[in-house]
Amino acid sequence: MTVVGVALLASAGGALAADVTPNLYINADAGGIFQQNADFSERGRTETASFNPGLRADIAIGYKFSQSFALELEPGFMWNSVDSFNGYQLRPGESIDLYSIPILANVIYKFPVQGAWTPCVGVGVGANVGIFDGTLPGMNSNDTDITFAYQAQAGIKYALSDTASVGVAYKFLGTADQDYSLPIGPYRRDNVTFGGIYVHGIFATFTMTF
Repeated sequence: MTVVGVALLASAGGALAADVTPNLYINADAGGIFQQNADFSERGRTETASFNPGLRADIAIGYKFSQSFALELEPGFMWNSVDSFNGYQLRPGESIDLYSIPILANVIYKFPVQGAWTPCVGVGVGANVGIFDGTLPGMNSNDTDITFAYQAQAGIKYALSDTASVGVAYKFLGTADQDYSLPIGPYRRDNVTFGGIYVHGIFATFTMTF
């Protein structure tokens, strides 16, 4: 009986271990971004800025509550540079860079499909730390603003193993108005307000579960 009991316990333990799936995971992604033209106001004037393609990288720590639903905390870094204002091209020696640090809480839904491929979608809200960095001949201006941010995403992952997967993803990030107070001289400042920032990105992703 002792031998039989040990065998049954070992069998039950093996079955329970097989049913346990990792819940904690880390997802890293990086890719190119395209920032939509943005209206901004300065000294009572409203103008439009266009942007060059930029870069974004994120790392998310997530927890799976089921095979379909997960919650993530996702900080990231994003960079775009201004290409032109109202069609006026920036000249050599002139540059305006917008850096962003989004910090988001995401809800992720994975479609329950069979096989190695898993489509997923998600939405998120949080904050964005925006940094304006401008360089003009003989003058540098920079300021920081924190605004509300939101995100929608969709992608597909391919399982390399039980604990690792790779994939591609699309993300749309939007923010509330961004206000910057920029020094333009020893005793003067210039207030610039961007009427929201809207960014599209395509990313390569890697996910590891624990």
